[in-house]
Parts: sequence; C-alpha cells; structure tokens
Amino acid sequence: MKAEINIEEIKNNAVHSELLKAMCLINQARNIVSGAMDEKELRDAGQWDCLDEAVTKLNECTCDIGYIIGVTVTGRVESMMR
Repeated sequence: MKAEINIEEIKNNAVHSELLKAMCLINQARNIVSGAMDEKELRDAGQWDCLDEAVTKLNECTCDIGYIIGVTVTGRVESMMR
C-alpha cells in the first residue's frame, strides 16, 4: 500500500470516462422521452405505454452502467493504492 495518497490523481483516473459519458447520454435520452410523454399527439396516438416502457428501460440501463462504473472505480482505486 502506498504511504501517501494523491486524492487528485485518484479523482482524475478512477472514473471510466466513456462509461460516464454513456450514463449522461442515457439520462439525457430518458429526459427527452419523459418530456415527450406529455405531448398530446403521442398520448392521443396511444403511445404513452410504449414511452413509459422506454423510460423504464433507460432507467434500468442507467442503473446497470452505474453499477459497472462503481465496480470499475473500486478496482482502479485499489490498484492505485498499491
């Protein structure tokens, strides 16, 4: 284990930037779809259930990516602490 911990180095190198980008894009997509659910045209066309399911699936993707990010961060921090 390292005698001194460089918190800045850990902050800069621990997060997998591409996965973080993916999570942000998924959240953005979820917000767009969620906003579309309020549109009268889509409600009248009977698409509310489909949109609700899409929002649910995007939420599940966010959870999955968040878990992977957490596991990755933990592994990177552990390797940096050696």
